[in-house]
Amino acid sequence: MVGMEQNNGAPAGGMNNPKRSLFDQPRKVISGIVFSGTIVGMVLISLVFSITLGLISSLSDTPVGELQETDAYKYFSYLLYQIVYVGIIVAFAAIYKSRPRDFGYRKVKVRYLFIALALAFGLLFSLNWVNGWFVELLSLLGYTAPESALPSAAGAGFFGVLLVVAVLPALCEETIFRGIILDGVKDIGTVAACLLGGLLFSIFHQSPTQTIYQFICGAAFTLLAIRADSIWPAILIHFVNNAVIIFDYKFDFLSKVSSGGAIAIYVISAVCLAASLVYLIFFEKKTNRKKEGAIKPFVYPALVGIILCAIMWIANFASGMMG
Repeated sequence: MVGMEQNNGAPAGGMNNPKRSLFDQPRKVISGIVFSGTIVGMVLISLVFSITLGLISSLSDTPVGELQETDAYKYFSYLLYQIVYVGIIVAFAAIYKSRPRDFGYRKVKVRYLFIALALAFGLLFSLNWVNGWFVELLSLLGYTAPESALPSAAGAGFFGVLLVVAVLPALCEETIFRGIILDGVKDIGTVAACLLGGLLFSIFHQSPTQTIYQFICGAAFTLLAIRADSIWPAILIHFVNNAVIIFDYKFDFLSKVSSGGAIAIYVISAVCLAASLVYLIFFEKKTNRKKEGAIKPFVYPALVGIILCAIMWIANFASGMMG
């Protein structure tokens, strides 16, 4: 951000004040606070939701398990986190007087949108074995993956599911990860930023079975955002990845693909993945950034969020072991 970079990310006058307030911090520190704030917000709203669910169960004399099977519960379970994300984004923009352009919503060259589509196709299909392999490994340890609980996609419900599972997460999560957070840590170097993006994205979702896949996706999304100098390609790839899952949930088209067709899809997707990464890594070097700053100013304020994510990951894993 132009206005914030000039004074190391602090609001006007902050450099003359030796004692900084919570909101009067270097830009990299703010990125860490945003990450922790997002996770803390998710935890708090989950607790409120659980308490509310218990009260509804008690007042209506309906078992909690039965309430959790309703579409209303499933929609709320997705929308609650989106509320947190929007709140964090709006608060950041208001406090630092930042426009959407300042944290990634910039014009993008068309080629990056095509690269995003190719990368989405490559990640979704050619790396499907990564998820399968990791699930197999966890199952050998006695872990049972939980079944996904999506709202009904019957009739107009399909568009509702598409909104809460594909559209809103793509917009909100990418604005936070590839927009606000990435903008604050770019000076740690391109490689380190991609690795950090993958790590944060994987622990953020707290899904044992998808840990490796989401790490790869997070790193790839980050690289794409850096190369394009815009988060629009990352939003597109995130949306396509989730939307394909929803379309398959609705129409069950992947199970109808013949073995020969499946092989062709895997081969083509592998070529798309390799070509996309080779181009982004070796032919777009002009956007590379060397390490100019330390990562510690980000890590310290982000540590609360990282620890909470690790605890919830372990809790989810333990739950799967008992299931």
